[in-house]
Amino acid sequence: MDKTPFHGWRRLATLIGILAICAGTTTSNRSCSGLGSSNNGGDGGDDPTFVATLQIQDTQGNVTDSFQRQELIQMILTVRNRRDTTETIDFTDSRTSDFVVVRANTDNVVWQLSKKSAAPSQTPTTLSFAPGESKTFTTTWDQIDDSGDQVRTGTYEARGVLVFDGFDSRPLRASQQGSPLESFTIN
Repeated sequence: MDKTPFHGWRRLATLIGILAICAGTTTSNRSCSGLGSSNNGGDGGDDPTFVATLQIQDTQGNVTDSFQRQELIQMILTVRNRRDTTETIDFTDSRTSDFVVVRANTDNVVWQLSKKSAAPSQTPTTLSFAPGESKTFTTTWDQIDDSGDQVRTGTYEARGVLVFDGFDSRPLRASQQGSPLESFTIN
């Protein structure tokens, strides 16, 4: 009795199963990447929907990475929809963006904008981005930490984000809705 045909069918069934698993994984990653009406801050995989950048400027609008003590620091977050379709992000309340500053090479938050701002309203908010659209969010930091003290001289890193699930507990977590850390020095 020849077992080859049965063996071939089993290989085919295994291959189909693997393809189904791969297709399910791709679908799962796509739905967890912050696409459509979500706000989970997924990393976006290899093809993120959004790209976020942070620019640090002095009060004259000059891009710089060096500031004097007590000098105001402007932070400009730009988030761009990379898709050719309208994309939305849902938020649980009226807070859509936030900014944090940490001591360089640490995850210890020195300052977080939302801790100094008025509490957001509990009204859910949605941001819609047209194809290729960029939105900009700006804040100015006076170098006062969350305890109300003037920060010390040294190197810091800043990040701007569209608030993603878990941001408040892990503000440096990778997310396509957040900029990479930008380093700057206070002299």
